[in-house]
Amino acid sequence: MQGKHKSIAKHTLAWLYRENLRRKLAPAVSWTPLLNPKPGCTAIIGMCSRLPFVLGANLRCLIAARWPELRRIVIAVDATQEAFPLNARELSAAHPGIDIKVVHYSQAQSALAERLKLPFVYAWMSWCVALAEVQTEDVLIHDYDALVFGSTLHLRYEEFVRSKSTIQGVSWYQVNGIHESDQLSTTFEAFVKAAWLRGLEPISLFNKIGTKDGRSLDYDTTLYIQDRLLRPSQRSRMPMTLDEMVHPSQMIHQYTMFRKMPGHPLPCFSMPMLPLFAMLSGDSLAFSRATQSLRLGDRSRVDLGGNGTPMNLQQLGAPQVSWSIKQMVQAMLALGIGPSQDLVQYAAALYDHIGVPADARKGDFTPEQSDWLLRSAA
Repeated sequence: MQGKHKSIAKHTLAWLYRENLRRKLAPAVSWTPLLNPKPGCTAIIGMCSRLPFVLGANLRCLIAARWPELRRIVIAVDATQEAFPLNARELSAAHPGIDIKVVHYSQAQSALAERLKLPFVYAWMSWCVALAEVQTEDVLIHDYDALVFGSTLHLRYEEFVRSKSTIQGVSWYQVNGIHESDQLSTTFEAFVKAAWLRGLEPISLFNKIGTKDGRSLDYDTTLYIQDRLLRPSQRSRMPMTLDEMVHPSQMIHQYTMFRKMPGHPLPCFSMPMLPLFAMLSGDSLAFSRATQSLRLGDRSRVDLGGNGTPMNLQQLGAPQVSWSIKQMVQAMLALGIGPSQDLVQYAAALYDHIGVPADARKGDFTPEQSDWLLRSAA
């Protein structure tokens, strides 16, 4: 067998585990069909309440990039209102010109998600809780750790409407046994017809194990329904470059796994990005605090989020640090933020922490990024 699982036995065990998980989750979220959608688009965000500082950076960029048809932003908080109150009126006052709605997990949803502590459960549940509130024809599934810049979302939305696609992603999914030739849109930053999603049961969007052409496939959120229910002509893509979006990829996933298994050596390539989001949300000490944690702690217990979650950075390598620095600098440039000695010191502390000598600290920086770094170090 080819694809995600190399044997029928492993594939079957994975299928049984996932189907049991789907059975447990199926009653957790419900919605009604969207029969008379209003014109326009709603952006939905699944908020990680344990990383609240990410929201400010996210909204700062999304609202700056808004276009006339973006009617509303719905934020689904992965906690109950009592556990993490978030006031939509205050958010709207801080970001005038756009309607913002906040919804929370129920007690049962919160207990179930916290008991499992699985990143893809949180993602699916948050998006579905938010989708239940959508009243417009179109929805943008906006990742919590994505920073968007400029007018590209507007251009993508215009193309999405023009093409009459059901879903438009920024790329074709191509891992977990799925090939680019399958033409399944990645879910993050995807525009989707809301009525199509709401015509299905919420659990149908959840991750699923399946087969295709003799391959073992692990379908991520929405991929199974795309593959089974949509023709290729109904699926489209329109890429976004680093100039248009900084997206650490799996930042919330990796953080959640460290909450589940604190101190364990886990994938952590996006963890160095956490202080950037805190800084963009107004925390002027975010980089210096993370630098101090790197210099005082050991590799198995670093607190880059500033909230006491120990992270083991043993799997962090020089290319990943350089990639994080490149993205952080690009975000600063895209937002017109000047040189930052704090970021340069933080970058040096990251390299020191993983034992990279000064003459080996190289990255794939553009001339503009290199100039920004030189001015920051001066």
